[in-house]
Amino acid sequence: LLDCHPLIREYFGQQLREQQPDAWQQAHARLYDYYKALPEKWYGKELPDTLKEMQPLFSAVAHGCAAGLHQQAFSEVFWPRIRRKHEVYTIHKLGAFSDDLAVLVHFFTAPWHTPTAGLAEVRQAGTLNWAGFDLRALGRLREALEPMQAAVDMVVKQESWENAAIGASNLSELQLTLGDVLVAVASGQQSVDYADQSGDSFQRMNRRTTHADALHQAGESTRALERFMQAEQLQQEQQPEYPRLYSLFGFRYCDLLLA
Repeated sequence: LLDCHPLIREYFGQQLREQQPDAWQQAHARLYDYYKALPEKWYGKELPDTLKEMQPLFSAVAHGCAAGLHQQAFSEVFWPRIRRKHEVYTIHKLGAFSDDLAVLVHFFTAPWHTPTAGLAEVRQAGTLNWAGFDLRALGRLREALEPMQAAVDMVVKQESWENAAIGASNLSELQLTLGDVLVAVASGQQSVDYADQSGDSFQRMNRRTTHADALHQAGESTRALERFMQAEQLQQEQQPEYPRLYSLFGFRYCDLLLA
């Protein structure tokens, strides 16, 4: 019931942070514990499934990171309860790219190129990639380039070849959208190389269509056709009952054939 103007609150908050950093962190840690326990739906039973229900979790991440609990906020709240792990619920089910990005910013020291050192390296690469993906979806294309490239460089150092293939493929698509066709071709080739190193048959098929599409847009139709034929051969080996490329991969191939 007692409050003051936001500018006054911000001023004294900054004073507390600078003059009593321990008290600042302790206060945010208490708020983190409070907000992460607030939603009625709990992980393991039911999860918050609307943006309104998720608001306390968004606040929990903000306060947890302000308390220096970056890895804890990631592992306890963001990954299992907001993103729902590989389900990527906020993006794939809610389409909430701006909300997702607003949560991710707390895991950066300097958006969008320096993840906080409080996260494990594998999580740092993930936050860079996700930030780039969200920025691209929101139309902030040039801003998306740096975190996407940084994410690829990081997972290559970690020899996480499947993630490297996915990241380089996303980067190629973004560069193509921006009209940087020759760079997109190079990134597409990298995605194929990383996919081959991963040994994953789906990645090997998928990333060849990304490279082929970039080659097509660069006017190299013969090389593009060769790549698509390789991808379709891999498709036949994986799913003999579906011998033709389909979905986005088939669309790309048809685009070349029609041209």
